[in-house]
Amino acid sequence: MRLISLRSDGTVHRRWSAAEPGRFGGWWIPPGTPVEDDGGSWSSPYPVAAIAWPKAWFQVFVLLKPDSTDYYVNICTPPCIGADVVWIDLDLDVRVEGGRVWVADEDEFQMRSRGYPRAWCTAAQQAVVDVQHAVKFGAHPFRPSYADALRAEWMLRSRPGRTVLR
Repeated sequence: MRLISLRSDGTVHRRWSAAEPGRFGGWWIPPGTPVEDDGGSWSSPYPVAAIAWPKAWFQVFVLLKPDSTDYYVNICTPPCIGADVVWIDLDLDVRVEGGRVWVADEDEFQMRSRGYPRAWCTAAQQAVVDVQHAVKFGAHPFRPSYADALRAEWMLRSRPGRTVLR
C-alpha cells in the first residue's frame, strides 16, 4: 500500500511506496523505506507509525526513534482511504520533538493558501489548534503509553522468523 501526499494542484508532494497495515489502525513505515518527495528521496532509520482518520484535517507520524518518540503532524485534507491513502498537504506542520512543540512552514501556508478554498484554510488553522491542545493534554496519539504500545507492536512484528500477513 502507498501513502500519497499531493499538492493542491494534484502533483505529488511525497510518496511512501511500502506502507504496511498495523494493528493500531494505521500504517507502518519500516526503517529504510524510501520516501519520494519533490526534491528526491530519503528514508528514516527507525520505524514510523502513520495514523490518519477519515474526517480529520491532520495525520500523525509517530517517529519511534531508538531513545525517544517524536511526532510530525501534517495538516492536510481528510484522506481518501482505499487501496492507497491519499491526501492534499496544506503546508502547515506541527512538530513535537524533545518535548518542544512548534508550528512549521507557516510561511509556505501563507503563500500557498491564497489558492486554497476558504474552508480549507479555516479547517487547517483549527487543526493546528486541535493538535496543539491534544499534545498539551497528552491525548491520543500523544500519550507516552500509546508510543510504548506501538514500540511493543513493532518489536513483535519485526522479530526474526516472524511471518507478516499482508
